[in-house]
Amino acid sequence: MGRDAAFCRRLSAQLRALARRLPLHLLPPAVGADPARRADPVPGVALLDLGLPDAQGYALARAWERSGPRLVLLLPSLDSLPQARQLRAADLLVPPIRIDRLEQALRRALGAADTSGALMAQGREGTVAVPVDEVLYLRADGKYVNLRTRQGEFLTDRALADLSRAFPERFVQVHRNALVARSAIAGARLVTPELTGGDADPYWELLLHGVPDRIAVARRRWPLVRRCLPQGRAAPSFSPEAI
Repeated sequence: MGRDAAFCRRLSAQLRALARRLPLHLLPPAVGADPARRADPVPGVALLDLGLPDAQGYALARAWERSGPRLVLLLPSLDSLPQARQLRAADLLVPPIRIDRLEQALRRALGAADTSGALMAQGREGTVAVPVDEVLYLRADGKYVNLRTRQGEFLTDRALADLSRAFPERFVQVHRNALVARSAIAGARLVTPELTGGDADPYWELLLHGVPDRIAVARRRWPLVRRCLPQGRAAPSFSPEAI
């Protein structure tokens, strides 16, 4: 929420770009303190411009300190920094606001608000928030990462390495291009030349709960992945250490 409509439009354009890789559900901007107080639903994170007339920005920030969204404060100038530091906020930004600096501030605020339980992704109906605990696996595909749930497939432009760091307890890396949810692993089977009709070396693939998809496991990752299998769900006819 900002001091004028032009300021809000510029900020909104940056937020729409960031929503492609951050778990953001954008609400219409509120121009002024009164519309912000009446916002419904109340946002989990708010960008609040301290440059609102008559010190309304400071008053609103103090009111929201007690009960309100996690704040990222937009300062009118560096001169306001000492006063702004007395307010409780995830971060402070001074215009002109660079998009990389805005992303950093939002990541701090989202982490503090514990809204990291969803991934913003593209589906058939547009941008949606996909709950992380519904994702069965993630697989890199060119510039994007494919998110697979029991309901369907979605695309995100967040890097696979970033997702691996963000959710280390949820996913295990089974291949350089694939993460699989530990809870989704139903078992594993050995794929041999006899099964494929070719002459490739044997490899292991994971069987998943709820979908027919099978995910190949890189040879060097098998020792780690094997520990994630339900007991007795790997084919015993071939020693994993042999491949």
